[in-house]
Amino acid sequence: MGDILVEQGVISPLQLDEALERQRLTGDMLGRVLVTMGLCEEQDIIESLGVQSGMERVDLSKLKIPEETVRALTADVAKFYSVIPIRKTDDKLIVAMADPLNIQVLDDLQQIAGIEVQGAVSNERDVAAAWKANYSFEGDSIHEMLVALQERVGTGEYSLAELGVQEVTGDTDNLVELAQQPQIIKIVNLVFLEAVQKRASDIHFEVYEDDFRIRVRVDGILQEIVSPPKNLAIALTSRIKVISNMDITERRLPQDNRIELKVGDTIIDIRVSTLPVLHGESVVMRILDRNAVKHDLIALGFPDDIFSAINEVIHKPNGIMLVTGPTGSGKTTTLYGCLNILNTPDVKIITTEDPVEFQIDQLIQCNVNDAVGLTFARCLRSILRQDPDIVMVGEIRDLETAQIAVEASLTGHMVLSTIHTNSAPETITRLLDMDVEPFLIAASLEAVLAQRLCRRICRFCKEVYKPDEDEMLELGVPKAWREDPKFQLVKASGCQSCEYTGYLGRTGLYEMITVDEGIRDLVLESATSMRLRRYSRKHLGMITLREAGLLKAVQGITTAAEVMYHTDLVED
Repeated sequence: MGDILVEQGVISPLQLDEALERQRLTGDMLGRVLVTMGLCEEQDIIESLGVQSGMERVDLSKLKIPEETVRALTADVAKFYSVIPIRKTDDKLIVAMADPLNIQVLDDLQQIAGIEVQGAVSNERDVAAAWKANYSFEGDSIHEMLVALQERVGTGEYSLAELGVQEVTGDTDNLVELAQQPQIIKIVNLVFLEAVQKRASDIHFEVYEDDFRIRVRVDGILQEIVSPPKNLAIALTSRIKVISNMDITERRLPQDNRIELKVGDTIIDIRVSTLPVLHGESVVMRILDRNAVKHDLIALGFPDDIFSAINEVIHKPNGIMLVTGPTGSGKTTTLYGCLNILNTPDVKIITTEDPVEFQIDQLIQCNVNDAVGLTFARCLRSILRQDPDIVMVGEIRDLETAQIAVEASLTGHMVLSTIHTNSAPETITRLLDMDVEPFLIAASLEAVLAQRLCRRICRFCKEVYKPDEDEMLELGVPKAWREDPKFQLVKASGCQSCEYTGYLGRTGLYEMITVDEGIRDLVLESATSMRLRRYSRKHLGMITLREAGLLKAVQGITTAAEVMYHTDLVED
């Protein structure tokens, strides 16, 4: 490999000698030594290993690829696998690869193309540029391609045998053969590609008595992307199981696993869950955004005052901060944003989650496993013997976990966790209802943050309007604002940019209680959530979730309909 790098001009012979000397001292692999010394990039190592394995190296910028060769693979297949066809004969196809070490790509392409496929060494930048240059003639959307494929199945152009639609008796070889059918591979890949392009958070494969449909969740709302023939359900589910390393023959019990996929030039982590249902198996895939761990809290839509309050609380030497809200409201992302701030070389952070969603450098992360008795409470007890400074608990579900979290905070640890309640004041009363002693809550709790996610209005098709009196009353608009003739809100008509939904992306709504002596006194009295809310609004300046939403609606960030859907109007 060193000789190949010298021949390609990446390093000099002298630099290779220095690296080999370092390798003899450290025992590391040569590639890692070269990257550590800053003599080359990881991509250089990947390309040299491809050449070392017998692949040719190609410069796509200097190649003129015939159109008939490009058509050997569709645009979506080439994009999904980050490849470009460069030469084709009757029985062989040569493709330039962004990742020449991924042999699975060649196996899949061989199934799709129906002929032998060999790889050639390239890189992501050149492949992406070549894709744009060579696939401009294909203007069909992925949705249209899926619908066309469905129609071709219906007309019999693809026989049932070709698609593997046959009676399944549980034979493993039979099921694997189903999953390896070229059109099945293509359908699954296109679904992943469309989900990534739509910024979807989840993919749903749903089977009914007479129907089978595929939906994706975008900005919290489910959208159907295609409804393949019901006969394809077993084959598509088997394909998902194969790439997820699940037991392909087990259709009676739920299964869970994680996979990492490279879709075009994007690497995505996917959490896959299967569930036996009345007419087959339901499959849900959660697409985990690796960039979520890099978000700062301002980017997540936190107002400056709440961001400052959170920053102050999480830097305290001990205490508990709780984030509350329904499933899918961004609680975990908020906690990761906090950990991103706290993750410095001088502190030790340990998390316990169910399951670990994002892997973060320099953090110790532990998966809860109820099947073997590793509950949040048991895991938390063990974590406290690992000398942490900061602990993140995925969720406080019961009294035992709550008590251990309190004990951890009182013994010098900062504890971050989530809990399911409707508002910040109700979180405190929830802890009291769980029979946590009031004096322990008062001594340990530092802050409670309630949040919701609502959709951002599309900036390309939004327009202002004057709401009527009933809408303003339902939204909770103050009387002075209602009487202002200039008061206006925004709505969207829908356009191509937002796929005619009127919305593009999401933003957060937040209400926060920072615990002071007055709150502690109310906790010791086991006060109601109404008393806690009144005190927080009067003395701490807390605004409710509905008021936070109203402010963003007035600023033109979201609509009144979204705010009213996700929040409740609270009467003091």
